Amino acid sequence: MIANSLISFKAIDVIKVPQADWIFFTSKNSVRFFFKQGLKIENCKVACVGRGTYKELAMHTNKINFVGDSINIKDIGLKFVKEVNKGTCVFPVSNISKRTIQQFFIDQSKVTDLIVYETKEKSEFYNPNADILIFTSPSNARAYFKKYQLEKHQNVISMGPSTGKQLEALGIKNYKTPKSTGELGLIDLI
Repeated sequence: MIANSLISFKAIDVIKVPQADWIFFTSKNSVRFFFKQGLKIENCKVACVGRGTYKELAMHTNKINFVGDSINIKDIGLKFVKEVNKGTCVFPVSNISKRTIQQFFIDQSKVTDLIVYETKEKSEFYNPNADILIFTSPSNARAYFKKYQLEKHQNVISMGPSTGKQLEALGIKNYKTPKSTGELGLIDLI
């Protein structure tokens, strides 16, 4: 097994966290880059998506009010919007966020994206010639297929619907997606 991230990250300095009723962390990196800057969660409810993000977030706070843990992002988005009701929400995100949860807010004035890190696709990496390619994000998939083509013997796994959509946009139609988030879903699939 070869693990190779095809993206790199860089912190974006944040001076102040906008005031809101909720703060929603969309990835482990959004948690890491938020708290790495010494930013605080004050007087708001805390939410996240996925088990991995939850584990990372739990290292920084014990007040997590909502965890979206479904492979179906639409279910998470609709449940969260209902939970927030008429409140406001800040989303610490990357510069290339797909805004998968934010899009479910009918009133976009209730949503603030707070860019806490930059994602850059790498161009220099070697082809592992692996039988199974596991893509954990749309940017990883884009970076790989900018440089290499899918070989006939290779199987592709998408770790979520956003990555699946990116694979389809790249012409990769025959891929599999785990039924649940995280490592356990991947193990069940393999």
